[in-house]
Amino acid sequence: MATSLAVVPRASAPSYALQTARREAQQAEETARTLRSQAQEAQRSADQEQARADSLSDQASDADQRSATARRNLSGAQAPAALRSVPFVNASGQATGVLLHAVA
Repeated sequence: MATSLAVVPRASAPSYALQTARREAQQAEETARTLRSQAQEAQRSADQEQARADSLSDQASDADQRSATARRNLSGAQAPAALRSVPFVNASGQATGVLLHAVA
């Protein structure tokens, strides 16, 4: 009785593993592209928000300067109400005029 052995190539197993590895590599590449795109979009958005924040800081600084100017102007406008008069007396003790004294 003769027995024959047939050699079955195991090509299907390496082929499946190769296909799986290729598919995983393609998925990883696609994920990397998507994440890069999202990162770039996030960076653009962050740059825009930083520009907006810088602009708002500049506007706040301008408003602070206007406020300081307005307070100085208000102080100057109120100064006449704070004026006090002091009689000016000459050497002989006679009142010859009035000295104005501004209190700030």
